[in-house]
Amino acid sequence: MRSLPLDNDIIVSLKNGDPEALQTLLKHYYSALCLFAERLVGNSAAAEDIVGESFVKLWKKRTDFENHQNLKAFMYITIRNACLNYIKQAKRDSLSKKQHAYLTGEKEEFVLNEMIRAEVLKEIMDAINNLPEQCRKVLKLGYLEGKKNQEIAAELNISVHTVKNQKARGIQLLKIRLRDRDLMTFLILCSFLQATSDSCKSLTLPA
Repeated sequence: MRSLPLDNDIIVSLKNGDPEALQTLLKHYYSALCLFAERLVGNSAAAEDIVGESFVKLWKKRTDFENHQNLKAFMYITIRNACLNYIKQAKRDSLSKKQHAYLTGEKEEFVLNEMIRAEVLKEIMDAINNLPEQCRKVLKLGYLEGKKNQEIAAELNISVHTVKNQKARGIQLLKIRLRDRDLMTFLILCSFLQATSDSCKSLTLPA
């Protein structure tokens, strides 16, 4: 299946009912939207369901969008509302302080912050996916799956020393590839790598 470029032509293709346009949008936005939904509902399976249903709604309303900004706004608003309904229905009696503040409208900035965080995390994940193969595997096992160096070494059949070297190399490459990004990206990258206490010491704050 061919993948359409993510430009305004894809909006035209979507309006014309091209399912490949929907698949391209799904591939581009899915991970960030899942991160956003999971931060609101605290459940990865529920978040994936919510995002999947939101893409169904997107398809039904495909003729309504004029540009990517309209489409992205629709997806985040749709997912926010679906998360709100999920929280009300499934966690009415056990809301966290953060969720309660969101529901009562006291912390609307929380939702905006989570939208930004999801977008930046997607950018970081894209950067990790473009790392050399061994760096990519080591970082994903260490920082996504939370495995210790010994476990990574055993799984990849390499030495613990190699694991440490690949982690350091991967972090340095991420630093280079994300060096032109803003402070938010830097801070979220540090948060993402916080499993290792020295992970961010070699990162330089963006000018």
